[in-house]
Amino acid sequence: MADLKAVVFDMDDTLLSINLSAFIAMYAMDEADLLAKISRKRTFTLFSAYASAMLDLNNAERDEGDTRTNFRYFFDALETRCGLPYSDPAVLDALDFYEREILPRKNDRVVSARPREGAQKAVETVLDHGYRIALLTNPSFSRACIECRMAWGDMLDMPFELVTTWENSTRCKPDAGYYREALDKLGLAPEETLMVGNDPKRDFPAASFGLQTAYVGAGAPKRALWCGSMADFAANFNEIEERFHMQSKANRET
Repeated sequence: MADLKAVVFDMDDTLLSINLSAFIAMYAMDEADLLAKISRKRTFTLFSAYASAMLDLNNAERDEGDTRTNFRYFFDALETRCGLPYSDPAVLDALDFYEREILPRKNDRVVSARPREGAQKAVETVLDHGYRIALLTNPSFSRACIECRMAWGDMLDMPFELVTTWENSTRCKPDAGYYREALDKLGLAPEETLMVGNDPKRDFPAASFGLQTAYVGAGAPKRALWCGSMADFAANFNEIEERFHMQSKANRET
């Protein structure tokens, strides 16, 4: 029977409550406006290119031999669309300044980012049971941008062994390559790991990959090991552990 060794968490609307659509729209518009000023192009032109490059990053079916980081892939796509060279230090310095100094102050009533109810207790419960933890948030943002949202969710002090970002990842969810890459960094097999997430499309890699998911979003996907609220996760963790081991045994017998 496979032993559970680690619990890995999604971030947005799993450990962090946030209006993600509003956040992405604000973030993309701010960065497009900044890039427009640097390049002396129209903001609309840069926003269109930025949004298209982000869609490419999240939806692309990349060749197996494509080892570019998500950071490199995104800026290659952006440069192709608008000619803005990401290698220009002025571009990277401006974006880094925005994400570290300005973005943290952008949590308004529309974005409404705050710790998800039950998130702190869930992480504490997992650690109390002796399991390792990692933050497997979709790596379509920089480390600085992800750390900004982690701060909004009181997560910076949580002992995550890995936080996936576009600097350290070469694929996005739900590509099995993304999960394989992250688990390889942790020295874990899918069968030793429980994913906790809210997205029925992105937090469930292909069934053949072998990663089980506890689902804390709306609805009840059939593939979920357990479904419930983040607030209920800690109270039901013993049951979740038992289900994990029972499913592991069933998987090995089929």
